[in-house]
Amino acid sequence: MMVNVTKYAAVALPHLEKTVERNKAVMERLATRLVTDVREGKSLLVFGSGHSSIFPMELYHRAGGASFVIPLFASYLLPTAGPPVVRMFERTPGAATAILNRVRPKAGEMLWLASQSGINGAGVDLAIEAKKRGLFTVAFTSVAHSSAVSSRHPSGKRLFEVCDETVDLGGFTGDAAVPLTETVSAGPLSTLGTVMLGHSIILAAVEQLEQGGHHCVYTSVNTPEGERRNKALEETASERDVLLR
Repeated sequence: MMVNVTKYAAVALPHLEKTVERNKAVMERLATRLVTDVREGKSLLVFGSGHSSIFPMELYHRAGGASFVIPLFASYLLPTAGPPVVRMFERTPGAATAILNRVRPKAGEMLWLASQSGINGAGVDLAIEAKKRGLFTVAFTSVAHSSAVSSRHPSGKRLFEVCDETVDLGGFTGDAAVPLTETVSAGPLSTLGTVMLGHSIILAAVEQLEQGGHHCVYTSVNTPEGERRNKALEETASERDVLLR
């Protein structure tokens, strides 16, 4: 039997198109708010644990990306810490909250939190604490998946229930989209969704910012002018960016 290397794409590409269309209104609201925030000197905080940590990593300090993004993560919440370690900490309320202290959040700043299931204690607790500090919280989560499972947070709340806005990743309970047998599926969609939606919102915002004279987009350091431009942006970003200190 020949292998079918196009099956994932056949599911994922239409899914992404539907996801963008379904979230168009909320994405426009977030992009508009982001333009105002950046002009006022605010940053965009982005959090994810486990494989959702790919989201802040992807949006942070890359060619074509925005200099105002501050990733929130800890080594014990990265996939490289190993499944038992990540599983324990991301289910523990308060495990991610201390990360906020490192970046000195400003009232009114946005915090994007990525979690396919939206049920783990660390992420829900971080969202609750962020709102107490006056941040505007946005869940990037699958409402279908989250609604089908119970929260692991003591409040019984899931991420989409505690955040100010929700960007719905859609997809399936369990994330995997392509059935292999009666009981096993493969091909997760959540990372593709968060990255597509996140870049879409940021692109809409930085287009207005750059065209209005507010420089905030990194270019490739592998181009003649890229490194000089990036150093100037990095100098400004380093005032808040703990990774550059």
